[in-house]
Amino acid sequence: MSTNSTVRNEVKQLAQQIETLAHEVQVRIDAGSDPLMVANELARNSSTFVFVLGEMYALEQTTGKSHKATVVSNPSNTTRNYHNVRDALGRFTRK
Repeated sequence: MSTNSTVRNEVKQLAQQIETLAHEVQVRIDAGSDPLMVANELARNSSTFVFVLGEMYALEQTTGKSHKATVVSNPSNTTRNYHNVRDALGRFTRK
């Protein structure tokens, strides 16, 4: 599992790379050359950036915190067993 500082460094590196690629796209457009290859790389890095940013957020939310699981209540105390139980005609039925 990645540490928070490792993920933050990755986010910074990707942000710098995206900035550099965006500038390169602008330069190629101004020069009249084909910016498609650089634009594709920019798009890939941008989507990677979103996922790494999500990982960073998740790590910061869970670090040092305990989560309490809640049990779903069953007030009428009913138990249903319809899961993949079928009768002779192929209809779902109780167990």
